[in-house]
Amino acid sequence: MLIGVLSDIHDNLDNLQKALEAFKRRGVETLIFCGDFCSPIPSRALGAGFSGDIHVVFGNGDGDRFAISGVSREMYPHLKLHGEYAELELDGVKIAVTHYPFYARALARTGDYRAVFSGHTHERHQETIGECLWLNPGEILGWKGDPSCAVYNTATHTAEYIFLNRD
Repeated sequence: MLIGVLSDIHDNLDNLQKALEAFKRRGVETLIFCGDFCSPIPSRALGAGFSGDIHVVFGNGDGDRFAISGVSREMYPHLKLHGEYAELELDGVKIAVTHYPFYARALARTGDYRAVFSGHTHERHQETIGECLWLNPGEILGWKGDPSCAVYNTATHTAEYIFLNRD
C-alpha cells in the first residue's frame, strides 16, 4: 500500500494542489497529514482533492479546530481527525502519527510501531530507530526551502520524498 505523508500546509493551497497531483500520479491510496492546516480552508481543499481516507492530527498552527472539525464532519467524512495523536494500522502496518518530533522519536524508540510520522520543524527527516522508520515529510508551505511531501510503501517499508517544485 502506498501512503502519502504531508505536513505543515500553512494555507499554501498552490503547493497542496501540487502534492495532491503527485500523490494521484503515484497511485497513493491513503493520506496521513501531520498537522498545521492553519485555517479551515486547506482542510476543505484536502477533502475535496483526495477521495481516499485522510488521517489527520492537529499541530500547533491549527487555530480554528472547531471549524476544521466541522468541515470534516459535514463535508468530507473521509477526512478523519484524530486529535493530536493517531495510532493506525494500515495494510497490517502499525503506524503512529504526531505533529511533534520530540514525541515521534519517543514513539519510534518504543518498538511498538513499524513507522512514525511527524512534522513541525518544516524540515525533511528520515531515520531508522530499531526497526521503526521515523519520517518527517518536510513542509507543504515552502518556508524553509523546497516544499515536499513523501510516499511511504508498506510492502517495502521505504519512503520516497516528493519535491513539489521538481515533480
